[in-house]
Amino acid sequence: MVAEDQSVVSGQDYLLVDLDQPATKEIALTLASKAHCPMIGISQRSKQNLDLSAWLDLVLQLPEEQALLEQIIQTITNQPLAAATFISVLRESANLSISQGLMMESLAYSTLQNSQGFRAWLSDRSATTSKTQTNAADQRPVVLVERSAKTHLDTQNNRGDILKLTLHRPDKRNAFSAAMRDELAAALHLALADDTLGRILIQGSGAAFCAGGDLTEFGQSQDAALAHLTRLTRSPASLMVQLKNKLQVRVHGACIGAGIELPAFAEYISAKSDSTFALPEVGFGLIPGAGGTVSVPRRIGRQNTAKLGLSGASISAQQALTWGLIDAIED
Repeated sequence: MVAEDQSVVSGQDYLLVDLDQPATKEIALTLASKAHCPMIGISQRSKQNLDLSAWLDLVLQLPEEQALLEQIIQTITNQPLAAATFISVLRESANLSISQGLMMESLAYSTLQNSQGFRAWLSDRSATTSKTQTNAADQRPVVLVERSAKTHLDTQNNRGDILKLTLHRPDKRNAFSAAMRDELAAALHLALADDTLGRILIQGSGAAFCAGGDLTEFGQSQDAALAHLTRLTRSPASLMVQLKNKLQVRVHGACIGAGIELPAFAEYISAKSDSTFALPEVGFGLIPGAGGTVSVPRRIGRQNTAKLGLSGASISAQQALTWGLIDAIED
C-alpha cells in the first residue's frame, strides 16, 4: 500500500520532508521504501538529520534555496513521469557498474521518448518553432581530428602524442547531433586502438563548448528499441570511460546536457570562467541521455545531480568547481 500511495502513478508527484522535525521510525521506514517519486528534504538549520537525509533524493537549505525549491516543484509538476524516472535511475545507478548504468539510462531514455510528457513538449515546441533544414555547413565534418607531438598541453604524461578532438558546429553552438555523436565515437575508437597516444584533448569551437542535444532531431526516432541499441553501439561515453586516464576536456560558454555529461567521464576538466552548466532534459519529459546519470553523480554525488536535473537551472563555473563537476578554472 505504501508503494502504491507514494507513487506518481497514484498522483503523488513528490514528497517533502521537513528535516527540522524529529525523525520517527515511521518516517524512516517510509523513506527506506523508496517512494516512486522524488523525495525532497528541506531544512532551515545548518545541521540536519544526516541519517534521514541520506535516504532523500536531494536536500535544500531554506530560505536560501526557496526559489530553487519552487523551480524544482514546477519541473516535477510539469513532467512527473520524467522526474520520477530520473530519480529512480539515479538511485539504482549508484549500485551499478558504469556499463550497467549506461544500459539502464538508455532504456529509460527510450521509454520516455514514447511518453505523453515528452510528446506534449515536442508538440508545443513544434507549434512555436520551425525545423532547421540541413545546410551546407552541416555536411562538413562536425568533429575535427588533429594529431600532434607532445607539447605543453600534456602536463600529466611525459611521452606520447596528443590527439585533439574539436566539436565543430559553431553556428549551432556545437549542438550534439547524431552526426557529431557518430564522428566522436569513431575518433575515440581509433584512439582506443592507438597505444602511442599520451593525451586526448576534447574541446569545442565557437562561443560554446556544447549547447546540448540538437533539438531539431528530438522525437525523430520511431523505433525505441533501435534508438536504444544505436546509443549503446555508438557510445562516446563508454569509449571515454576506457580512455579516461588519457582524457582531458576543455570547456567554455554553455555546457548543457551532453556538454557536461560527456566531459564528466574525463580524468580532468578545465573550464573558462564564463562556463555555465545545466541538465535541462527532465523539463522536456526526458532524462539525461548521453551518460549523465552515470558520469555526473560520480563527480558531484546523487543529490547534487538530482538538484541540477530537477531544476534545470544553470550553475556557474565557480559552483561547478566547488561541487567537483570540473577540476579547474583556466582563463
